[in-house]
Amino acid sequence: MKNIAPKRAITRQAYQFIVFGGAGLAFGAFLVTVAQVLPRLPLTAPGSSSEATLLTVAALLTPLGVLSAIIGVIALVRGLTFRRDNHLAQRVADALAPALDESYTFIRNVNKVRYYVDGILVGPPGVLIFRIVDRGGTLLHEGDRWLKPSPDGGWLPAGFHATRECVADMKAIKNTLAGKGVNIEAVFGVVVIIGRATISEKQPKLPSATLETVLERVRAGYMAKPRLDPAVAALIVTHLRN
Repeated sequence: MKNIAPKRAITRQAYQFIVFGGAGLAFGAFLVTVAQVLPRLPLTAPGSSSEATLLTVAALLTPLGVLSAIIGVIALVRGLTFRRDNHLAQRVADALAPALDESYTFIRNVNKVRYYVDGILVGPPGVLIFRIVDRGGTLLHEGDRWLKPSPDGGWLPAGFHATRECVADMKAIKNTLAGKGVNIEAVFGVVVIIGRATISEKQPKLPSATLETVLERVRAGYMAKPRLDPAVAALIVTHLRN
């Protein structure tokens, strides 16, 4: 199995920081601009209470804008200085590699403008999207929800939405490939929990696995039959890694 990362690979956390930082910087610039322009607009009568209120609002917008921009810059710097590889995706790749030949390619850290994917396996059976989460404990995967035990013996939200995110990633990858002229239906997803976890499933929307069982789940579902021409698989790898 070939194990690669895109030319400009970043981690999921870095991607989130960069998006947040860019938004904070843009919002800060917008507030400062509004603060500068607002007092010059003929919106109120000179000397009126409305004018005083308008000037007060404008005066408040400037420090808020500056603060937002500073937070944005800090987030951008943090995102750009994150480690460049996803060690969780690498661990999944290591678990799969011994059983997969060179017709399979595992791509780590696929980051585009609107989404980030932890890992993608491309091979004769199709495209398999991995959402990888570092969690532990007892978990229930019900539908598209992840739950943990509650003190009263029931279940509570586990605090992450890996299945929904994986479904969104699947749609994003299909749209990306369609935009490149590659229209395929063989796009699948799996959620992998990294950590000491025990997973129970109740009609899950996608299959799930731990690091120890991921190869078994991949073999049982995704690898059931070939669905992609080798030339198409190679083209998909080219589009996703660049």
